[in-house]
Amino acid sequence: MNCGEIKQKLSAFQDKQLPEDESRIIQNHLSFCESCSSELQELDDVYGLLSNVETIEAAPYFWTKLSRRIKQSAAKKSVWESIVTPAPKFAIPIAATLVFIFALLVGIYLGTNIYNHSAVTASAITDQELDQVYSLSSFEDFPQESVANAYVSLLTDINHVQGDKNE
Repeated sequence: MNCGEIKQKLSAFQDKQLPEDESRIIQNHLSFCESCSSELQELDDVYGLLSNVETIEAAPYFWTKLSRRIKQSAAKKSVWESIVTPAPKFAIPIAATLVFIFALLVGIYLGTNIYNHSAVTASAITDQELDQVYSLSSFEDFPQESVANAYVSLLTDINHVQGDKNE
């Protein structure tokens, strides 16, 4: 054991509450450790001073009266309890349900408006705008074997297939 562990067990050692093997380890440690020995000496001094203190006897029925007063003060309601207790027990579930319904309605309203807005925006893009995006006229100057030319021909094929489906 190190000094920290020994010092934590000195009071139990002094009261002879430790197992015999731990007591021997502590006794052996105290024989060579001056710091722990002085700590034990200080504990002995405190116990010596406490043994000289006059013992005061409690008044008759002191503990009975004290425990009764504690129970009475625990039985008294606090200010918060007196406010909350009269509220019906079903008020909290009703309030939670109302908040849930309100949140659900707000969610439905916002979801519908956002969906309608995105649908209007999507339909605003005309076929002519799509042709301008897909045409990519800047790629027309590239040679026949280039990647850009392959991309333009692929887009043109897609436009023709989509045009056939729409007819």
